[in-house]
Amino acid sequence: MTHMLLALSLSLATLPVITLERTTCFGTCPAYKVSIYGDGLVIYEGREFVKTKGDADGRITKDQVQQLVREFEKIGYVKLEDEYSMDKNCPQGWTDAPTAITTLSQNDKTKKVVHYQGCRGLPALDQLTALEDKIDEVVNTKRWIE
Repeated sequence: MTHMLLALSLSLATLPVITLERTTCFGTCPAYKVSIYGDGLVIYEGREFVKTKGDADGRITKDQVQQLVREFEKIGYVKLEDEYSMDKNCPQGWTDAPTAITTLSQNDKTKKVVHYQGCRGLPALDQLTALEDKIDEVVNTKRWIE
C-alpha cells in the first residue's frame, strides 16, 4: 500500500503516456487498466476476473516506454478512427467479446481508440490488436491477471 501511495503521489502532476483498459466479455475475460508514465511507472487497476483485484504498481524502463510509443507511431495510431465497434467501422464481427481502450498522450494531446475485440476484417484492427497485446507483454500484466 505504501508503494501505491508513493506511486500515486509521484504521478499526480503528470498524465500517463499510454493506457490500456480491457473490459469484460460475456464470459470471464479479465477486466483491468494499466497506465504507463514516461518515467516507466506502471499503475495497474484490477477489476474483474483477475488474480489481483484493486491497485498495484510496477515499473518498466524508459526505453521500453519509448519502444511502446514507437509501436503506436508505426501503426499510425493518431490517424485511426476513435472507435471500432459493431456499429462503426466493423466489416466483420461477432458478439460477446471484450473491448480494449487505448490512449496515447504526447505534446499535450491525447488520442483514444475504443476497439471492440469482436470487430475484425481491417488491417488496422490486426495492427491495433497486436499493439494492445504488445502493451500487455512489455508491462507483464500476466503477473496480476493469471
